[in-house]
Amino acid sequence: MSSNSSAKKVTALYARTSTSMQASGLDAQIRALRRYCSQTNITDYVIYEDDGISGAKASRPALDRMMKDVEDGKIDKVVVYSFSRYARSTTHLLKALEIFKSLDVAFVSITENIDTNTPLGVAVFSIISAISHYAKLNIMQSSCTLSQ
Repeated sequence: MSSNSSAKKVTALYARTSTSMQASGLDAQIRALRRYCSQTNITDYVIYEDDGISGAKASRPALDRMMKDVEDGKIDKVVVYSFSRYARSTTHLLKALEIFKSLDVAFVSITENIDTNTPLGVAVFSIISAISHYAKLNIMQSSCTLSQ
């Protein structure tokens, strides 16, 4: 067992805006994330915020720090205001959800009311994954058909 397994894990709160002119949007997200923590009795959390960075970018300073903390076993739950604040790309979101699942890290999206610790959250994640897989297979089949 790693030395991090005995350390107390915290909840990661992730907020992002696309432009630095959306500072009030960042503040509003953080208020909503803190309110969620208050309502669910979460007292140990760390806020990761990327201000003025597109969600289309898979690599962002705060997001990268958070994912390293997830991989280092410091995080037990990631909470976002909405899926779009985490990623604009379904592929990027699904990759992150797979990482979270493999490391037993819960994922919560407040706006979509999705929590991967609940049966409904697991079902929604499974449906999103299945649709993504179907789309990938369709693209592969189309590519094979076009190349013949």
